[in-house]
Amino acid sequence: MGKNTDDRPAYLSTDDAKYSLGVHRGPLAPASDDPKLEQVQSAGGISLATNRSKKEKFARHWKRFWCCYLIGNVIFLAIFLPVFFLVAIPAISQLVVNKSDLVLVNAAVMQPRAESIQLTLESALNLKIALPVRIEPIVLDLFVRDTGSDAPWGNVTIAGKTIKGNTTLGVTNVHTPLINTTTWTSYVHNVVFDKYTALSLKGPTNSYLGVLKSPVVMDKDVVSPTLNSFDGFSITDSALHLPPKADGTNLVGNATLPNPSVLTIEIGTITLDIKSGDLVIGNATLEDLTIKPGDNKHPLRAVLDFDTIFENLGTVLKSQASLLKTGNLTLDTITKSVVWENKTVPYYTKVMSGLTLPAQVPLMDTLKNTLHSLNLTELAAYAKSNSTGGGLLSTLENDLKNADSDSGSGSGLSSILKRNTHIREALKNIHPVKRDAALDSLANLYMKL
Repeated sequence: MGKNTDDRPAYLSTDDAKYSLGVHRGPLAPASDDPKLEQVQSAGGISLATNRSKKEKFARHWKRFWCCYLIGNVIFLAIFLPVFFLVAIPAISQLVVNKSDLVLVNAAVMQPRAESIQLTLESALNLKIALPVRIEPIVLDLFVRDTGSDAPWGNVTIAGKTIKGNTTLGVTNVHTPLINTTTWTSYVHNVVFDKYTALSLKGPTNSYLGVLKSPVVMDKDVVSPTLNSFDGFSITDSALHLPPKADGTNLVGNATLPNPSVLTIEIGTITLDIKSGDLVIGNATLEDLTIKPGDNKHPLRAVLDFDTIFENLGTVLKSQASLLKTGNLTLDTITKSVVWENKTVPYYTKVMSGLTLPAQVPLMDTLKNTLHSLNLTELAAYAKSNSTGGGLLSTLENDLKNADSDSGSGSGLSSILKRNTHIREALKNIHPVKRDAALDSLANLYMKL
């Protein structure tokens, strides 16, 4: 019995339907009834099933689009690599330099001529990276940050070196012309007056991390302790030299100049005015002075103008009144000139002439040292042959000659001092009891020495 034609769709009942594919196939069995339909075909190891793994999907995707990925990577690398080597690596290298620590460990300024110095600079550089970095020689401009790097006072050339960890860079005993003396004078002022001062330096070079070359600029401020106005300056071991030496020196002692920095400075011969208050009472000289790190004790010789002192004794005593009670005398010293190898050093002279160095001189120590070295015979001979200050010295000589044998005792010498008209005039403003007690102490001290 034939198949019921009423069960077929109308489009299969036409004459042309016999040419349709699958017209005689009949209805398809459900998937659960025919497990063979679940078989999966594969071509070249790639599953054709709709439920593929991620790995299979990626492999199929890669086989279809590998050419696009290749072209994309080429374009990416063509853009990234130049940017990486020309921008990123130099920027990283510059950042490493900027973040590095540079510490001044040794410095010296020697042979101070008007137009040049001999310079030593040694600094410790720590790049804070484990890999060694090689740098080419670098010319560093030395300048004051407030003035700017366009006005350097000098420059130095640092040799090429491989830096790994903490490395010392610098120059030793290099002749350095002063490019800008105004800037150099400003830097010297900072060194002398400030407690801390920055040595500013700047210069370009090339650094190498392996074979990778990067241009970098060293632009650093190396901050270190400096002279701080010679805080703690003092004059010790002072003594009057009577009679004066051939060059007029009548006061000798030792000047102590503290230097808390790592800097050694050859200054030269300094001539200073000695002042009591606003009155100039003499001058002092420090010969061939070189200041090294630490406390520097240097011989000082001075010429005190006794005529000026006695003529203005009231003014001198008034300016010293507060400190005389403590047994000290304050002398202010101000630089008048600085000379090195018989030539004026203009920058040292200008800077140090603005610095007043006060020193408290212990009177009893000075008196003791003076009397210990005093030669009354030479003193009397000097007074006889020299009219300068001769009033006081001549009368003392006469008093000593006319004194009786008792003058060899403390009381005899005290009587001579008390009777001396010049001493009485000079000390007239002091209460007689205190004056006599001071003269008694002076005489007794001399006799014990």
